[in-house]
Amino acid sequence: MKQFIVLAAILPIMLLFVSQATLEGVRGLRMSAAEDAVRAFCIEAAYFDGGGAAEADALRSKLARIFRTDPGEVFLSLAKPDSHHVEWSLSFPVGDVMAGARLMGLSDAENRGRAEMRGVIVIAPKPPPPQEGTGETENNGREPAETGAQDPEPADPGGENEDTISPDEDRGP
Repeated sequence: MKQFIVLAAILPIMLLFVSQATLEGVRGLRMSAAEDAVRAFCIEAAYFDGGGAAEADALRSKLARIFRTDPGEVFLSLAKPDSHHVEWSLSFPVGDVMAGARLMGLSDAENRGRAEMRGVIVIAPKPPPPQEGTGETENNGREPAETGAQDPEPADPGGENEDTISPDEDRGP
């Protein structure tokens, strides 16, 4: 009976660890999806002259769907200090900070917060388009670089290689 009472006391506490790990895993997946969306937006804006107000609102709506919140609660800041870098900052509300907050005596207001993510995306410059009529090729007329790799030797079609085993030979155990 003693063991049952101890189990009844400890089991809910042990389940909190599993619940918290699950909550953190889901939050991590959402943050990763948000980072991918922001990165794709920045690259598209840099290479394809996108990134207008309509595209930014669409991104904000997408981020709100990822974090299951209102688009007005998602704050996104993009800065382009030079032509090769985009700095971004994302702030969003976090609903359940702790799993089992009521069991630990936390109210719903105490169990909410905001998270912030920041990053820098380095964007390679666009290569200039090849000029027609000048004879430029993709490597600007240079010969391909020597890599030092050798062509693989062709297979021995005649079976003269001594490592070849014929179907009649014994292959062992």
